[in-house]
Amino acid sequence: MSELERSLSLIQVTLMSIGIILGAGIYVIIGEASGLAGNMLWFSFIIAAVVATFSGLSYAELSSRFPSAAAEYT
Repeated sequence: MSELERSLSLIQVTLMSIGIILGAGIYVIIGEASGLAGNMLWFSFIIAAVVATFSGLSYAELSSRFPSAAAEYT
């Protein structure tokens, strides 16, 4: 069996870590968001879900057009 090649640089790992930390921010900021949005907090989550769905669909289309590894970067 061949070994996996380590191909992530320090900058890439750092940026991925920042993305994960910022992505987890939804769990931290929900209290402040409920204070600002009040009863309409559910509506803001629906809007965010629609935007995330369109973003996910565009990545799905991209990965189907370029089925190689790292399709986003080719």
